[in-house]
Amino acid sequence: MSRPFRSLSCPLRSLNAASTSYLPPRGTVARRYTLAATKKLSEGLRSVPQRISHKNRPRRNDLDREDRLGRQEVTSQRRKHEEVAAQQEHLMKEEENSWNGPRSTWKESAPQLADHLNFVFPELHFPPEVAKRILTHGSHPSAIYGHNGALSFMGRRVMESFLLLMLHSSSALKKDHNLDEIVARTLNSYTLGEVVGSKWALGRAMRWTPSISASLLKAEADQREMLRSVGLYKVQGEAVNAVVGGVFFQFGASVAHRLFHTRVLPLLIDHGLPLAFSEDARVACKRLGGEDGKLLLLDPLTLEQVAETAS
Repeated sequence: MSRPFRSLSCPLRSLNAASTSYLPPRGTVARRYTLAATKKLSEGLRSVPQRISHKNRPRRNDLDREDRLGRQEVTSQRRKHEEVAAQQEHLMKEEENSWNGPRSTWKESAPQLADHLNFVFPELHFPPEVAKRILTHGSHPSAIYGHNGALSFMGRRVMESFLLLMLHSSSALKKDHNLDEIVARTLNSYTLGEVVGSKWALGRAMRWTPSISASLLKAEADQREMLRSVGLYKVQGEAVNAVVGGVFFQFGASVAHRLFHTRVLPLLIDHGLPLAFSEDARVACKRLGGEDGKLLLLDPLTLEQVAETAS
């Protein structure tokens, strides 16, 4: 190698060695560049306002429809509340003028019911709870607190027993007489209600619900036929059975027996009881003191004393 070239290559080698000693490794440079580029990109994204995506944004027509449906729902709910309030007001007005009376009195003992029975039967003193059960029909809303179904069933069987005893002891009884038919005809519920129940004025005190309103009944010209069609006599007949059952339950069989032969059977002589047995009914009524005969052989105070003594 010539001298000039040797003198030239020496600086080049020294320069190359110097530059190599000061440069960082290639991996370090790439890592620094990546960090710097990422930092710059994030700063740029912060400075640039983000675009709003309209992909999931509801359309204006959809918003209007939802708003309209919301208003319609609110209106319908308001209308329903108004209808419910109007119905409640209407029911309250009907309740004041209805057969059932105010709802607040349904659970009460109703002393006027006992007063009515005590007026019809002055010798007997019906407790308010017993009178309430006797004069409350199953059709009345207050029947959930007690009605006359059980007493009516018992009173029906009691009257059937007393009537069969009289028929068997009668000299007019023939072999061809059908006792079941005679009993069913004599103690028919409609007959009891129309004849005996009307005599006792049970329709004025009973609690029941007819199939028509009181205003329509008042506007009807032939109220007698209307009352028969709505079932008043049937309900009164069940109340008559309940009265007899209540007397049997509260005062005993002897008082119920006198009640049947002096207050019930004489009224049925021309309304169901066969003529062949009418004389037997009159004789039994007269033997027990007549239609105004005493029902209690002992005073109520004496009865209470007997009960206390027995206890």
